[in-house]
Amino acid sequence: MWAFAPQLIAIFLPEDAQAIAAGTRYLRIEGAFYVLIGYLFLFYALYRGMGYFQTSIMLTVISLGTRVALSYLLVGLGGGMESIWWSIPIGWAAADLTGMIRYRRLQKTKRI
Repeated sequence: MWAFAPQLIAIFLPEDAQAIAAGTRYLRIEGAFYVLIGYLFLFYALYRGMGYFQTSIMLTVISLGTRVALSYLLVGLGGGMESIWWSIPIGWAAADLTGMIRYRRLQKTKRI
């Protein structure tokens, strides 16, 4: 995705150089951190499968809440559009970290 980001964006916006440049920056930021959303989906499935539906919902709220709050904060501080893009993987990382901590605690209490 990193190497072919401009070509991928150009499929959808063939005549708009400014949009291709912005889309390329977006894909490169998000694409570099897609492993984080993969782990988040893994945690969602893990907790649902174990019957801990509340934890799955909590991770969703943390991911989305972090993204929204951080976007508002960073844009308010003059961060611009790219700060919104950076808030997405940061939200994923916050939820992943929470999911990992929860898993370790469940292991220690032998509830899994």
